[in-house]
Amino acid sequence: MIKVNKILWATDDSKEARYALNYSKLFARIFNSEIVGLHVIKVSDKKFWGLLGERIDLTTWSKDTSDKWFNIFSEVEEELKKEKLKFNYRVVTGSPHEKIIEIANEEKADLIVMGKRGLGLKDRILVGSNTVKVLQRSEIPVLAVKRKGEKSLPRIKKILVPFDVSEKFDSALRYAYSLGKTFDATVLVLYVLELISYPYEFPLHILNEMRNVYDKELKDKIAETTSQEGNKIKIKHKVMESINSYLGIIGFAENEKVDLIVMNTHGRKGIKRLALGSVAEKVIQEAPCSILALKPTK
Repeated sequence: MIKVNKILWATDDSKEARYALNYSKLFARIFNSEIVGLHVIKVSDKKFWGLLGERIDLTTWSKDTSDKWFNIFSEVEEELKKEKLKFNYRVVTGSPHEKIIEIANEEKADLIVMGKRGLGLKDRILVGSNTVKVLQRSEIPVLAVKRKGEKSLPRIKKILVPFDVSEKFDSALRYAYSLGKTFDATVLVLYVLELISYPYEFPLHILNEMRNVYDKELKDKIAETTSQEGNKIKIKHKVMESINSYLGIIGFAENEKVDLIVMNTHGRKGIKRLALGSVAEKVIQEAPCSILALKPTK
């Protein structure tokens, strides 16, 4: 069973980051966690110059920015106090992704929660660069939240685990299994059979044989996890064909109206590099729901 004693909620005051607080609250209620709010004041040379090239007083600027964030966090603290949730906060300066990881380690956080997209035009289109960098470097699981229209706390009733039966790393499956028990959610385990051409171009008997082989391997892996984790949960599995793994995962998540995807951040080719696996990066980028990503371990 996973433990989430402390949650680091990283915020830049974007809509996605504010919605990420709802996920922090949800997990805090379930796991009786403390939430630590964090804002990193990014120091950039451009900040120190006015429109006419005049030097800005860094001390005054930094103090004003800090005061603003202390006020924001004080309001959050009052809100969470009414909900009987434990809350603390920190405001620091530096490189956002580096400080998020540093503070998460200092606080001994079990989970980092942040928005998938941040402030700015670029980040509205793509996953925020800070989120990607945190996902690349963090040893702690990261929940990258996609904002939806709900005003109430999010519901987690369907959890998708994209799983490669050729991999030795089953940490995402075990983590999702534990979340399934905690949230009383159905866990959907998906293996995408990548085909170099469209499925209808394959002889049917060959396609069926391939499905059966991978279906058995997936069943065996689920059975192994079940025997280790105990307490059966609602779990389903599927082998599907696609010309591309990430398209198959995203399409399945959309069709099944999945609430959360749990996946490892690296594949075989990415495990030894400081980069997200190509499939993981594209799924994180385009998934219709929030993603909980973690470094793969056996």
